[in-house]
Amino acid sequence: MNMFDFDLTLVVVVSVLLFGVAACIGLAVLLRRLAEQTARAAQLQQQMTLVSQSITGLTAGAVGMDRRMRRLQAREKVLTERQETYDIQQADDQPYGHAIRLVQQGAATSRLIEELGLSESEADLILRLHGRRETA
Repeated sequence: MNMFDFDLTLVVVVSVLLFGVAACIGLAVLLRRLAEQTARAAQLQQQMTLVSQSITGLTAGAVGMDRRMRRLQAREKVLTERQETYDIQQADDQPYGHAIRLVQQGAATSRLIEELGLSESEADLILRLHGRRETA
């Protein structure tokens, strides 16, 4: 083996060694990146699980809220109908209540007809039922 062959062999061996070292460094960098990406993927998976659980909880809450809202709307409808019925009854009873008070204060049939717009028969009936009774 001559010196040229030895130098060439040395260059080849050094080159192979440098290539091997560079390959090992590259592999180490790639393995580190792979580990980082695996950890990041696990973290993202955990976040996705939490988001999914949150959405499930919110959906269940929304369904419950929807049921409560429907019950409240039904109750509000019933109460509104009751209030309307009560208002109508009060409106109907009001002239008669006022007429009774006037009769108890001594008002005559004509006053009930003029002031409250009652018919003559209504005014007479209220006067008979609620008017002052004279004792003999």
